[in-house]
Amino acid sequence: MLEKLHQANLIALQIQETEIQKYVLKNPHKLDAELLRLVADQWLARQKAKHKLPSWFTNQHVIFPPPLSVEQASSEITANYKAAVFTRNFGSDKCADLTGGMGLDSWALAKVTDSVIYIEQNAALAIVSKYNFGVLKQYNIEVLNENSVLFTQSTMGVVPHQTITNFYIDPHRRDNAKNKVFKIEDCEPNLLEIKHLLPNFMVKFSPMLDIKLAIEQIQNISEVHIVAFENEVKELLFVSERKNISTIEETNIYCINFTSNNEKQVFDFNYKNEEKSIVKYSQPNTYIYEPNAAILKAGAFKSISAHYDMAKLAPNSHLYTSDKLVKNFVGRSFICESVCKFDKKEILSNLPTPKANISTRNFPIKPEEIKKKLGLQDGGESYLFATENNEKQKIVLICRKVDLT
Repeated sequence: MLEKLHQANLIALQIQETEIQKYVLKNPHKLDAELLRLVADQWLARQKAKHKLPSWFTNQHVIFPPPLSVEQASSEITANYKAAVFTRNFGSDKCADLTGGMGLDSWALAKVTDSVIYIEQNAALAIVSKYNFGVLKQYNIEVLNENSVLFTQSTMGVVPHQTITNFYIDPHRRDNAKNKVFKIEDCEPNLLEIKHLLPNFMVKFSPMLDIKLAIEQIQNISEVHIVAFENEVKELLFVSERKNISTIEETNIYCINFTSNNEKQVFDFNYKNEEKSIVKYSQPNTYIYEPNAAILKAGAFKSISAHYDMAKLAPNSHLYTSDKLVKNFVGRSFICESVCKFDKKEILSNLPTPKANISTRNFPIKPEEIKKKLGLQDGGESYLFATENNEKQKIVLICRKVDLT
């Protein structure tokens, strides 16, 4: 198997500047159907990995799993972040990755721990991952082709289970029909069935999961990390230490957003302080702020207002305002140039060009419908926020981004 994958990878590297669809249709090297498919897979996987997994992409000997696996995998920057969170909580002792997959998380963990046991029940994937670990010169990873549940239940193995106290889990989130699932009990392995076997663990779940419900179900969660990349939430991480008994109200919630230039926006809070925070409401002032996606997912609506001493437009609008610029805000900052009613003539008269970037917050009409109704094109330097103020009036804010350079 590895020999054929090597061959496919070599051909894929040679045709990186070629359009893969044309190559497959013409098949100039007269490859057999299986090899042609593998070449296409390697070509597509490498394209997806170029910016997402730079260390893997630049190593021409790395063999990639199918493109969908690369698409679903963490980015290198988020994998390294997870590894840092893992060791900050559990230390650098030997650990086990119960859901090895393409091996990215095991590789990241191995860089900051003594060693990692990579466990994967798919034999083909385990073989490729073992090869890649060697290519990447990460020699402190032991590969086991085994079922993760059986491993946790066993007291024997290549390494006795008793020596492992720290575990990483990224449950498979597709059912037998390959449909996406996100509930804890629908994922494989089902953490709720094995959590009692794991002294300390960090588990990754879908951004679709309800955070408070997950804390209640898993129990004893000390930290939750909502990780976003370029303002899109990619994963939820739950940290559980058996020695650290925490309630939902006490759990530390970390909102992380990696920007396009790899800067890290960080905001942390807990639900106890969120409930106690006092929020001021105001009509739109000079500056308008939109929290990043991680904060919105976490529900830190009062905490963000209190932390930055800024007013909110309305309880459910989740847009904030101030007279003075908050330079370190964890999200996007705008100058408000006009406040309009939802009226075509008024809005267009205040727009410098018939182009705008449209967002809605607590508004009954979707951005596409607004764009059509106003006859606008996407883009330009104007940003329209269709929202509601604290007097329940529908308003449209015409803004431009703050230049923070």
